[in-house]
Amino acid sequence: MKSSLAYPIKVIKMPARRRSKDSIRRKNRSSEAISKLSKIILSPDIYSYRIRDTAARDILRLSKRHGQSNESISRILICRSCQSVMRFGNDSRIRIRKNSLITTCLRCENKTRRPI
Repeated sequence: MKSSLAYPIKVIKMPARRRSKDSIRRKNRSSEAISKLSKIILSPDIYSYRIRDTAARDILRLSKRHGQSNESISRILICRSCQSVMRFGNDSRIRIRKNSLITTCLRCENKTRRPI
């Protein structure tokens, strides 16, 4: 059975090493981006509240897409439900009960419990 094309189809294979290097580079870039965004969240005197909310949303997206976790202290400041930065005293509440820290986001009423 002859193909209708006048020229043969060539299959190009990429080496496996390059793919592994690309995934390592991608992971490194995503961790750098997460650390830069967490610096934005941790500096409320420099950046406005809207910019910090956008950075929190981007951190959550990056961590889901690339499998990276946010190891910074900014992890406590982000509400994972409404994807915004919690300002303690204004739109969030912190309580200490039975050796756990209960943080409540007053925007979406989401509660998170962390051991002390």
